[in-house]
Amino acid sequence: MLTILACTVVALPQRSHTTLSCQVVGVFRIIPLEGLRRSRRWALSTTVLKDVSEAEVTERRKLQELVSKWRADDSEAWLSLALTAGLYLSSLALVHLSGGHWSSIIFLAFALVRAFIVFHDAAHSSFFEKPEHNKSLGQVLQFFINYSLEEWNAVHNSHHAHFGDNTIRDSSLTIWFSEQELDNAAWYLRLVHRIIRDPIFFYPLAGLFVFFLNKPQQHWPYRTVVPFLVWYGLGMQTLCAYLLAAWLGGSLGVACFHLQHHCNSPYRVPDDSSRTHLDAAILGSTRIPLAWPLSVFSFGIEYHHIHHFDIRVPGYRLERCDAEGEAANLWTRVNTVDWLRAVKSLCHSQFQGSSKAFDGLESPRFSSFWPYSALGLQDD
Repeated sequence: MLTILACTVVALPQRSHTTLSCQVVGVFRIIPLEGLRRSRRWALSTTVLKDVSEAEVTERRKLQELVSKWRADDSEAWLSLALTAGLYLSSLALVHLSGGHWSSIIFLAFALVRAFIVFHDAAHSSFFEKPEHNKSLGQVLQFFINYSLEEWNAVHNSHHAHFGDNTIRDSSLTIWFSEQELDNAAWYLRLVHRIIRDPIFFYPLAGLFVFFLNKPQQHWPYRTVVPFLVWYGLGMQTLCAYLLAAWLGGSLGVACFHLQHHCNSPYRVPDDSSRTHLDAAILGSTRIPLAWPLSVFSFGIEYHHIHHFDIRVPGYRLERCDAEGEAANLWTRVNTVDWLRAVKSLCHSQFQGSSKAFDGLESPRFSSFWPYSALGLQDD
């Protein structure tokens, strides 16, 4: 079915073929503002532009002062890594001892999500103080999270460099088409998109594709060693439960990627000249505070606005960095999302209308398929 979706772009209208094909195929290669409008306006007077520029400079300076206090600390890093290993080993032991009980599978899936975020920090060279230690950690963890470190760097670094620029293919984005583009497509292409992009099917399918099927030549060593050891040491029943947990963890990971940039209103601009790093972080990346114990497994990635502003803040310090920024009233422009908006945003499946980028007056919007929209499962 995923292959069918990737092929559907061949028959889409010629005027949008290149953009659409990149977006459809790209999402499976990842795979981590209510009431606000983008601060820049293109037709404003010189005086207003000067005021906006000065405000931006001040905001950037305050944010840089904040994040500079929260760089990697090896003592905290080792404690965080020990907790990550403990959660992984204890959840795997529970899976084995319980015979694959569903609760132990969920526990292991959450532990794998945390392990992936640690891997993500290591890839950014932000987990430990020294780059070589981060590289070594990433090389080890790639065997546990089913993803090549080299391939992740190739995909994810581009995301940070270009996020928001509507002319650049971004493989981490999970919404690709506008309602108008879908209306202009052939009926059978709309049908395939409607089935696969339905939120009930999308996250499990994307988790399976990204972490089990995509690019087998690059990923196969990292997807086979640990499962083989689990089978050899703990038996087939535990292996099946382990693979199910890995699939669930991958699906949860894709859902996290989606929520980081797909809650209304999105930050998308026409080209690189319109993009700013500050707005991509502050307007385009969400802030979704989570309560304990979920925050143990999310490992700070819910404070994605900080991560996009400065990748050098590790996950184990993001929550405290966010708390200090909140006390200093630095998050007034940030898209803070509560649990209800997050649930609704998980149902977003396309851009509303025809607009997929900021047009100088209005930001684009996401919408959900019917019947989700009729049930209120759309972040309006």
